[in-house]
Amino acid sequence: MNMNSTPDINDKFPETNVITDFLHFGAVKIFSGPVSTVDCFEDNSFVKKKLSEKSEGGILVVCGKKSSKVALLGDMIATMAIENGWSGIVINGYVRDIEILRELEIGVMALGTCPRKSKKENKGKIDSILTINSVMVQPGNWLYADANGILIAKTRLDL
Repeated sequence: MNMNSTPDINDKFPETNVITDFLHFGAVKIFSGPVSTVDCFEDNSFVKKKLSEKSEGGILVVCGKKSSKVALLGDMIATMAIENGWSGIVINGYVRDIEILRELEIGVMALGTCPRKSKKENKGKIDSILTINSVMVQPGNWLYADANGILIAKTRLDL
């Protein structure tokens, strides 16, 4: 994918919102696409549900409220996301199976790792407005990510 770096994009479009403090875990380190959202706490039921849907290069942004007690994504759900056409997953929380995630052709960013799997109680919300590090993220926004961080734009930018 030919993409400008997030610093270049932010210089050209200073109105984009910046989200920092996320680490890369997938094999793809530069990714962008339209945003879908899941809001959940220590329960990845809706992460799995959303990523089981077909996508044309979408990015799932998950607000896990920064809980470090469980992982909201592992290798099996990430593999399913690839099969369904997703290009990236951003978790405001933790992931596991990172030795496998590192090999998967998808962008995965999260705050860190936790070996414990999450609950499966079907709790959370799909396609709601999220706030991550004081930045509002909503379905239909456009996300740009690379080693420098994450940018959120209201719509796709003309790069």
